[in-house]
Amino acid sequence: MLTRADGRLASQKHPSMVFFMTFLLLSVTAFTAQSQIPQEPYAAADACVFFDDLEFNGTNANTSVHQQVNFGPRTTGSNASHDVRMMIHDALFQWDVENHTYTEDNLTFTNVVARHSNNAVDSETPRIVLVAHYDTRDVAERDSDQNRTSEAIPGANDGASGVAVLLELGRLIPNMNLPYQIELLFTDAEDQNHSSKLYGAEAWAERQTSTDINRTTAYIVADMVGDADLHLTHVYPGDATLWSTISPLATSLGLIEGKQDCRGNTGRDVVNLSISTGVIDDHVPALNKGIPAIDLIDIRYGPGAEPFEGYWHTHEDTPDKVSADSLEDVGRLIELGLRSNAWIFNLTIAEEVTPEPLEPEPESEAVEVEAYTWLALAALVGLMAALTMMLVLSRAVTLKPGQ
Repeated sequence: MLTRADGRLASQKHPSMVFFMTFLLLSVTAFTAQSQIPQEPYAAADACVFFDDLEFNGTNANTSVHQQVNFGPRTTGSNASHDVRMMIHDALFQWDVENHTYTEDNLTFTNVVARHSNNAVDSETPRIVLVAHYDTRDVAERDSDQNRTSEAIPGANDGASGVAVLLELGRLIPNMNLPYQIELLFTDAEDQNHSSKLYGAEAWAERQTSTDINRTTAYIVADMVGDADLHLTHVYPGDATLWSTISPLATSLGLIEGKQDCRGNTGRDVVNLSISTGVIDDHVPALNKGIPAIDLIDIRYGPGAEPFEGYWHTHEDTPDKVSADSLEDVGRLIELGLRSNAWIFNLTIAEEVTPEPLEPEPESEAVEVEAYTWLALAALVGLMAALTMMLVLSRAVTLKPGQ
């Protein structure tokens, strides 16, 4: 289930130290994400060379959103879920497409995996994985009508939008002549009310061999990307180096306010990586395996919505709230990254590191930090003063959730 990511306290001995270091880390990470220069092992790409080649069609993607919603709620195991899988197979006729079915916790769920490569694939072939969940939440616990909270949501944005983006990219990729393998992963059972597990993404991650992990240069989730009032922010946890590739691409497309795009036009406020929001989503299982992974998501669903509010998990998540323009913005951002080889690097220089799992421990008290990177400099300046203060603390401070 998509949930908030909370900064967790590793120790109660000096909780104020933990809070300060968590804040500083998130500030610096978001600052890196805003950089116009990708961080190693990724390299700068001349994205504007490919600007006129972009073909992603937001109208096509929006039509797919309507088609999916017309099937009804795509809850795990439902007839509508089967219909979406058939739709994916039919649309990706130029791909190698497989269903992978699992049973866990008495829940049977099915991922759809599609692969495409113009050349033979071996252990040295880079792989980029693009991800969207196709299931819809089985309850609407945030709905204003208490009589309908037990009913499944329509899932136009939370479910259908990511699938629509991947399917439109799936139409284009076979003709791009990319020098690496693309995998489209459509996960099931991401949004189960009875569990916080990300069943589909976790099952995929557990199937990956060391070779699969080592040759995966990027794992990018597209979730809730159709909001007519689209605002994409930095999301933690996430791979900082992979995030550093997003700002240059977004600038090229005119998606960052005040920055000029490839044609000299002033950008719109669509991507703002100075804001960092904690989200546990389908990127986390891959990240825990050591795969560079990020989540493209607008968790502020609806005009002026706060994180995890608005139309999220309500019956208002309907196609009229989804915009073809927003779908096109996200689709072209990913398309530009693919065409410009922004997410490819020399596999021999990549370090093989498996980080500690990033999913929060349930028994810990939570600290949610929404980081604005203009505060990073002030945090650094105040470091010595803060350390001095911590030395004289005589008792532990209990930190409560931010909301």
